[in-house]
Amino acid sequence: GVWLARLAEIEAHGAQFGPGRTLSEEHFLVEFISANPTGPLVVANARAAVFGNSLCRCLEAAGASVEREYLVNDAGAQVRNLALSVEARWREAVGRPFEIPKDGYHGEYVRDLAAKARVHFGDAFLPSPDLQLEPSKIEELVEFSVRAMVDRQGDDLNRLGVSFDRFFSEHELHAAGKVAETLKDLIAAGVTVEREGAVWFLATRFGDEKDRVLMKADRQPTYTLPDVAYHRDKFRRNYTCVVNIVGADHIVEQGTLRQALTALGEPVDRLEVIIVQFVNLKRGTEKVVMSKRAGAVVSLAELLDEVSPDAARFFFLLRAPSSHLDFDLELAKARTMDNPVYYVQYAHARLCSLLERAREAGLPPPSAAAAARAGLAEDDARLLLRQLARYPLVVEQAARGRAPHLLAHELQELANAVHQFYTRNRVVGAGSPELEATRLALVAAARQVLANGLAVLGVTAPERMERKESS
Repeated sequence: GVWLARLAEIEAHGAQFGPGRTLSEEHFLVEFISANPTGPLVVANARAAVFGNSLCRCLEAAGASVEREYLVNDAGAQVRNLALSVEARWREAVGRPFEIPKDGYHGEYVRDLAAKARVHFGDAFLPSPDLQLEPSKIEELVEFSVRAMVDRQGDDLNRLGVSFDRFFSEHELHAAGKVAETLKDLIAAGVTVEREGAVWFLATRFGDEKDRVLMKADRQPTYTLPDVAYHRDKFRRNYTCVVNIVGADHIVEQGTLRQALTALGEPVDRLEVIIVQFVNLKRGTEKVVMSKRAGAVVSLAELLDEVSPDAARFFFLLRAPSSHLDFDLELAKARTMDNPVYYVQYAHARLCSLLERAREAGLPPPSAAAAARAGLAEDDARLLLRQLARYPLVVEQAARGRAPHLLAHELQELANAVHQFYTRNRVVGAGSPELEATRLALVAAARQVLANGLAVLGVTAPERMERKESS
């Protein structure tokens, strides 16, 4: 009946089995991470990276067209301070007096950048010890340092299986006059006021607790103004939905952004903001606080030196983004059934080995048609097939609800059904050719759906794994 028809559907569609093209009319721009290019990515960035990447995969699995974007904050004081910090470490390396700027950067990575800058520019780039770098050279050093940091962040993200269609430069937004134009339009809309030389956005008119500074007295914009200009640019690109994935420390800024866009008559109904909460790293019951190389936080690179990309991705997806997440490093490394990612991957590997055994025993290849002829009498088989039939619906729910964690949970439940079926039912030597045919078709379908689901989450589906018993 219905269940066996689903078996045929899984066989027919293979790697494409899922919700189909239900979101085919939608065109998404998803911006995520957008960390300042002034330091290595950290564990909180990693959670946003995995969430954003997996959400994009869910949307695409449901037929949507998706572009992934990373805003590079390469304008303003923080990148200038990075360049001056690099210059200071360069001076230190050649034995000259040096001073890290007041708001400069002290991590070991700044020495790495200084060494690269030396190779790139040569020591003649530095002025004599008592002279400052001239402005044009500071600009060159800013550009070099930002590019080197973005490359480093990109390398870390590649290890995690995360990539972007576009790195959007804030500097270019300023150069194109779009930030100045946005300020002019906000003033013209009558939603600003000048106080003590600074330009304020009258956010209280839109229900905010206080007004917000757009342009400081030194004529430098705050974070808000270029962000409004950037989102106007996004809206001009005609997406049906613009998604921002941001950390919990950006909630207020996102509120101000929405208010300013509303004041400018922009289509804010197309803007969706998803807040990703913080991560606590643990080893068993012990909290991990400090890091050797990166100061007070653990970098993404350090995390991936310790746990596999598969484990990192799956663990970050175990909770909704709005929930705080405890990430147990010891559990993520364990090759036991207590480890959620191992549990799901091992279910896939088990089914692969079963199919291999069936081939070696000379059984006919899995066939939904043969299973349909034999019928589906057993409760275990029906339970497993019902679980498989849920898969397209769950992927669509994960896409529409912006909730890839639903798929991670579904794969755990499917793995549980697989392990139960495997333990209770012989496939090779089941007792009759009809029973073998039904069970083999079911095994092939379950393997396919597990592989599909893991692929949507960006997690590999190994064909062989060693099992160690849980302690």
